[in-house]
Amino acid sequence: MGGPVPSHRLAAFTLIVPVVGWGILLSPPFESIRPLLGLPEHLPASRFNGHAAEIVPPDRGDAEWFLARVAHYYHVVFAALLYSMIVLGSRLYPGEWRDTRLLGLAGAVMTAVGGLGYAYYSRSPPLHGLFIAGLAVLFASGLLVAVRLRPRDVLDHALRATLTLMLVGGVIGGYLGSSFMDEEAHKGFVEAKIAARFNPDYAEDNELWRAMVAHEHAMVALADVAAFLVALRALHLRWGRSTRLASYMVLVGLVATAVASYAVWPVGGIAHLVITPASLILLIGVTILAFKTTTTGTQPQERLLALGIRVGTLALWASVVVPGAIVASSLRKPTVFINPAFRDPAWDWAELAYNIGHWHILLAAWGIVLLLAALATQEYTRTRRVAILGGWLALAGFTAASVTVNLYMLGNPPEPYQPNPYDNIWLRLLVEPSLAVMAAGVALAYLAVVYEEAQASLRGLAPRAFEKK
Repeated sequence: MGGPVPSHRLAAFTLIVPVVGWGILLSPPFESIRPLLGLPEHLPASRFNGHAAEIVPPDRGDAEWFLARVAHYYHVVFAALLYSMIVLGSRLYPGEWRDTRLLGLAGAVMTAVGGLGYAYYSRSPPLHGLFIAGLAVLFASGLLVAVRLRPRDVLDHALRATLTLMLVGGVIGGYLGSSFMDEEAHKGFVEAKIAARFNPDYAEDNELWRAMVAHEHAMVALADVAAFLVALRALHLRWGRSTRLASYMVLVGLVATAVASYAVWPVGGIAHLVITPASLILLIGVTILAFKTTTTGTQPQERLLALGIRVGTLALWASVVVPGAIVASSLRKPTVFINPAFRDPAWDWAELAYNIGHWHILLAAWGIVLLLAALATQEYTRTRRVAILGGWLALAGFTAASVTVNLYMLGNPPEPYQPNPYDNIWLRLLVEPSLAVMAAGVALAYLAVVYEEAQASLRGLAPRAFEKK
């Protein structure tokens, strides 16, 4: 089995920590830290919802700055997590993955340096070129994985289908990026994105905006599914009729969900007639498989992973699926849950907050699954308890933050759009403390991995030193 050398596991974790930490340091409570990073205290186009989230400004020029920062930062996070998934997968699937890992590392680092540099320091063509080149190298790494993966069962076929569909999403992303070379298309696209931050209905006629919606919906959903499938590989499943049925539900559901999501580009929102039932089939299959993992006779870190994917799956039902159904049913007509209808101007701020929070939950779920799977496959000498404690804290913090952030997004009374319509009690008392717990857990897990990888490197060097003597 072509498992990764210790440096790749450590590099993946080390890359994620500063990338996510960058976003934390640039959040409103830490404005005073920005000058220490060589940035102005008030970034161009910054506009904050009190002490919560940065929001799009109404001015077109400022909004373009803001949207560029958001797009580049999210791609940097995505690239770091993709590289981490490649490293983890190469430990669990047979084959020679050395060049794939090296390409993944190079692509993720290039994307991070170019993307963060361009978004926050200088809008220079070389930095943007480095960002684009990094994404291209990462695409090549993913293409190698999809070609070389040799499926052995239905879930392996599902993983290969997931990777292939993500490559399709990458091509669509490349098309969107190339559209910026056309000044007229660029202008219309930016204006559509600005309008959509307040009401997506206003942007529906823009073909590039629909392509972007198709790209981002499919890519995030597929990334979460891929992480789940890779994590399952680190565990043992109780195979039976229901497990096989669930496996086919996952395969069919993810393909239908992704294809229908991509169909939003040519046909628009009517594609949700397929997306909704397909994603429901996918989620039911994922939930069944999560509860088909065996935990008897396994190590504590493997039991934590098994519990983590179960709790995480249930948390997504509670924090994404159910609130999403409530919002979808209330978009254009009042319901018992939301009154007036959610597209009423009185809900402008709440809808913006919901859209932001929704994506953060899905990205965090991807990261936590990868974290728990990495801990489950780590070889330990002295830090097993520290790593497991970190995993528990990260899982508990993620679950609490995911569920309670809906109170912040949807639990306030409707008010007109303004920088700070609410005093964000939900954030201060529930969401932010939960995120602090999650961050503490990630920090502990990182320290454990650093120690164990350093020990592994020393053990590898010892025989060579002996041979030299």
